[in-house]
Amino acid sequence: MPYVVQKKMTTKIIKYGCLLAMLFLLLVPFLKQHTNILHGKFEADELKGYFPPVDSAQFSLTHWMDGSYQKKQEEFLKRNLKIRPYAVRVNNQLHYDALGEIRRTIVEGKDGYLFEVGYIHALQGKDFLGTQKIKEQSEKLQAVAEYLKKENDIDLIVAIAMDKARYLKEKLPPQYDLENVDSTNYETYLEFLQKDKIHVLDFNQYFLNQKETTEHALATKQGVHWSLFGGLTAADSILNYIGKLKGKDVNQLDKSEITKTTIPRKEDNDIGKSINMYYPLETDTFSYYEHYLFENKKPYRPNIALVGDSFCWTIWGQDIPHHYWGDSTLFLYYYNQVWDTKWTELSGTNIKKEQKIDFAKRQDAIVLLYTPMNMNNLGSDFIDDMYDLIFSKKENE
Repeated sequence: MPYVVQKKMTTKIIKYGCLLAMLFLLLVPFLKQHTNILHGKFEADELKGYFPPVDSAQFSLTHWMDGSYQKKQEEFLKRNLKIRPYAVRVNNQLHYDALGEIRRTIVEGKDGYLFEVGYIHALQGKDFLGTQKIKEQSEKLQAVAEYLKKENDIDLIVAIAMDKARYLKEKLPPQYDLENVDSTNYETYLEFLQKDKIHVLDFNQYFLNQKETTEHALATKQGVHWSLFGGLTAADSILNYIGKLKGKDVNQLDKSEITKTTIPRKEDNDIGKSINMYYPLETDTFSYYEHYLFENKKPYRPNIALVGDSFCWTIWGQDIPHHYWGDSTLFLYYYNQVWDTKWTELSGTNIKKEQKIDFAKRQDAIVLLYTPMNMNNLGSDFIDDMYDLIFSKKENE
């Protein structure tokens, strides 16, 4: 066969092969959605993360003409494609392997450690509120704390959760400037809170002090928060601190049995799950307290209002408040969503203005638990709200 003819045939084979491959790829979603031909193929775990539900669009001539029907129906169909988990995971894996991209808000540091960018920016002081603003908030908090203690014997405590970016600073990517940092919310708040004699539990510094001596992971490669092990350590410290303030013995966690494993539980790989890769990332070694709840409880169980960010879930989700805190205990997630220990109809509702003072006065202690990244809004309006509610009421009396 002449060389020219052979070359033309080869070109045609490649061309038609590529065309058939493209047609097959275009047909895969249809075949997966509407037939059993690809049953068991192109499968992947369900996507992790929060995806707001999308309902099928209701047809009307008006919606058709303005384009809203097509837009909503397209979103509905995309969300409900059977091949979607596989396609998303493969796409994310290709971006990671070929380009080193993960997600806009996530960066990979040294040795496979993942960080949320917001924590690094807080460490750099990019969200600094300003000294005057922090001074004013601390003074308001001092006034609220003094009033609650005097009138209701309620202790107000600021607990600062661990900052993974600070704790694992040596694992951060090199492109972030950590040398030319002026002021941060964390350090400035600490200065004024201590000056105003507000009770502070600085787990950020405490965990840093433990870093070189502990054999347990207090932060994990693929987790946003402190580890579940670290969360229980913090919960135990909070309860003991309140017991000390009240002069009463409190129940202790049983910390005698610890398991080490490479299989994560709950939030310990929440970043790793949320980035929805096709292949799992490099694993870590995790520590877990086992059977840590005592059956024989001491009589004093303080009522505690836990106001804070997502770090609180590592305490609330491990049932410490449900077994060791009082029956009037509440978790006010970002001082907005209310959760109680009995799973009543109150759980999951948004706090109302008329409930705020009543909820506060039921407690023996109020704990504001925030990580440094969220200290640009410490208390999530709790400080201003309580100050206005208490002192506007006093002025009107």
